Amino acid sequence: MKHVEIANLEPSTKLESVYLIRDVMKRNKKNGEPYVALNLQDATGILNAFMWENADLFLNNNVVAGDFVYVRGMLNLYNGKLQLTIRDAERIDPELVPKDKFLPRSPRPAGEMEAELLAFLEQVQDKHLRALLDSFFGDTAFLRAFLEAPSARTMHQAYIGGLVEHTIGVVKNALAIAANYGRINTDLLLAGALIHDVAKVFEYSCSSSITITDSGRLIGHLSMAAMEVDRRARQIEGFPEETRLLLIHMILSHHGKLEFGSPKVPMTAEALILTWADYADAYLSTFFEKQKEAHDKGEKWTDWVDMFGHYLYAGDPPPEVEPGREG
Repeated sequence: MKHVEIANLEPSTKLESVYLIRDVMKRNKKNGEPYVALNLQDATGILNAFMWENADLFLNNNVVAGDFVYVRGMLNLYNGKLQLTIRDAERIDPELVPKDKFLPRSPRPAGEMEAELLAFLEQVQDKHLRALLDSFFGDTAFLRAFLEAPSARTMHQAYIGGLVEHTIGVVKNALAIAANYGRINTDLLLAGALIHDVAKVFEYSCSSSITITDSGRLIGHLSMAAMEVDRRARQIEGFPEETRLLLIHMILSHHGKLEFGSPKVPMTAEALILTWADYADAYLSTFFEKQKEAHDKGEKWTDWVDMFGHYLYAGDPPPEVEPGREG
């Protein structure tokens, strides 16, 4: 089945290709007639698309987000952005589509990240915390799911392998901050950093696209992680009560503020460090993702970034290195 990578699309050309539907939005024209706005996706990018006429396929809910669709239409530029006007479309059986071409993946090799994650695990000396961590990452099925999970649906590291990439970044940030101060419980900090987002394995589903599960919407990954850590800690003989409480507090408070979704604000040094480490990786990862997107389009400024609430200065793209030569 024909698939043209979004990264290779050019304006003023006709297009026939299969894509994954990331979002479908039903809207009305000024005259009240309905039309459909879509975000189409493959592993190389996202394409804005509109179906102005004969949008019954979408308006009747026959095609929804997460479906694969074969579209025919015309590519043009609108306000400097590539946009597809869809002439007609048809839903495609997902079994006929190689999904690895449509879900973006971390740029870091999976095996490299797995080895780095497990090396951090080895640094934890406290036997109770180590037993708790082993109950998660020593479970082969859970580890596979953790390595494949995204870190988000639309924000930072919203791709396969994003969760382990983010976790490694948070661990590194936390250890770097802790090195500047004394009286930090490094084992507790390491454990908290390694499992602070562990329930994102249950919050997101990646069967065809990144979607939020029912438990993710109803409970959320902070609460689910706290519940899971509490359950597992209570099954470990002699697990210290204070350690259990402090670790759960770190998980529940790592978004930093109540308005950011944390049931509690950070009240310990380790919880504060985890919050700042998490912020740093989330915001910097988003910055570099948006910077690359701007550079790929030849722009010095990014598009509006909701996470920041403003545009970001990407600067000039790095100079291209001639084949066979290193800069």
